[in-house]
Amino acid sequence: MVLSPEIKIWFAAFLVMVAVSALLHQRQRHGWALFTLTLGGLCLYLTAAHIYPFLNLWDEQYHALVAKNCMSHPFRPTLYEQAVVPGHDYGNWICADIWLHKQPLFLWQIALSFKLFGVSLFALRLPSVLMCTLLIPLNYRMAQLLTKRLDIAYFTALATASSWFLFYLTSGGLSTDHNDVCFLFYISASVWAFMEYVHRGRSGWGWIILVGVLAGGAMLTKWLVGLLVFLVWVCYLLAEKGFRLKEWKVGHLLVALGVTLALFLSWQLYCFHQYPVEAHRELMLNFRHANEVIEDHSGPWSFYLMVLPMQFFGYGPSYWNIHFVWNFSTILCYIVLAVGLVLALRAVRSRSQRITLFVVPLFVYLFFSHAPTKMPAFTFIVSFVWFLAIGCVLQLILQGLTRLIRQQHLRLVIVTALCTAFGLYASHYPHYYRDEHAWFYQTCIKNKHICEKWQKNLPEKTLVFNVKSPSMSDEDITSCIAATFHSGRECYFERPSIEVLKELQRQGFTIAAVRNPWIPEAYEQDSSIVKLEMR
Repeated sequence: MVLSPEIKIWFAAFLVMVAVSALLHQRQRHGWALFTLTLGGLCLYLTAAHIYPFLNLWDEQYHALVAKNCMSHPFRPTLYEQAVVPGHDYGNWICADIWLHKQPLFLWQIALSFKLFGVSLFALRLPSVLMCTLLIPLNYRMAQLLTKRLDIAYFTALATASSWFLFYLTSGGLSTDHNDVCFLFYISASVWAFMEYVHRGRSGWGWIILVGVLAGGAMLTKWLVGLLVFLVWVCYLLAEKGFRLKEWKVGHLLVALGVTLALFLSWQLYCFHQYPVEAHRELMLNFRHANEVIEDHSGPWSFYLMVLPMQFFGYGPSYWNIHFVWNFSTILCYIVLAVGLVLALRAVRSRSQRITLFVVPLFVYLFFSHAPTKMPAFTFIVSFVWFLAIGCVLQLILQGLTRLIRQQHLRLVIVTALCTAFGLYASHYPHYYRDEHAWFYQTCIKNKHICEKWQKNLPEKTLVFNVKSPSMSDEDITSCIAATFHSGRECYFERPSIEVLKELQRQGFTIAAVRNPWIPEAYEQDSSIVKLEMR
């Protein structure tokens, strides 16, 4: 895959910003160091937004198309705008008209980005870019509140600013891409708001309301796990106050929970009123995740331990094939994370906060490990703990180096170089271009341009048939969902009978069909059907 000059410039800017930030940090300019590091993270995630000049499969194409349709009717999320083709399975989320497969907040954010900046791949990924960037100061502040150490907070932010996994989610290359970024952001932000509430002596209704609003945002992104901040809240109170319920200030917790539920339930009740069949179907699908394997997303009980090296260092199993191999790299990753976790727990000043920092992630890992359906990003919602662990290891290493090196200027150069090298390593820059299927990238780009021409050449009320299904195994055919997004014409993988097509034409539709790799003879002989090429 050939990198564009724009990508190289953004990535070079990221490395320069990390170097400048490390230098400022060593000179005790902590505010400017964080600001510069945040700008560096922005450059890295802007790099991610430009890596793929096409819609990724699977999930990104669905999110893009539904968000595009939400621009004109945000409270009626649709994949296909109208259910007009007989035999098409509009009840399946990959073929649906009313699309409730995901909660809507991240789709609304993308739709707003489309409104402001136009419909493009960059606008699609921009909300993820901004949320990943905001995670940098958020994680810095949380680490600072827990440890009272600016150096540990800085290196935690550095680990966040150069995250391989966040890069890949932002690029859309990893399911479930922007949904998981949004979910992580609102969960992290709600926990940060709770920590500020604790830091200020558990007073201030503003922080309580903010916890509720942010937790509501998390639930409006990915359902019940968005309540995680309330597990943090209860765990902290148990560790701090025990069962002395009079000291809990239960009213504060209930107000925050009430705000969260008001936001979440408003959308659920609306959906059940407006789209009862679709809402009930998706509710049942969500419940099935806890009892059975959905869509072949399975794995052993140790699945989430196996993916840790991949999530934070880019080693071990790939996200599409969880086949773990013990080698030096993966063993070293586990050692770093284990040592870092011990250092992080020791660095946390408060006993109750230390207990919470350990118990909540443990609960998350046990909960998702027990569930039959497994996907790599499920446990990433507690990634702050691992970023803190990596930050503690970095702080220990660089603290040791600064003690060994007496000369200040040499120490500045070495620490700056090491921080920059870590940023390069942690972002795992070369990984994205080791793809063995270069034809896949070229075909996706070519098909995108072809579909964009359909928008100019086909009437607005056109249905395109014989487009490849979303699995896209044929290099000559693009996914019908991506084709619909790029062309603005609804595309189907089915080949309906001529009788069905004639009925659709009587309803005012122009009918088109893709020739590649083959087309039914009846289609070829019918001059009223527009023939399209994908070559």
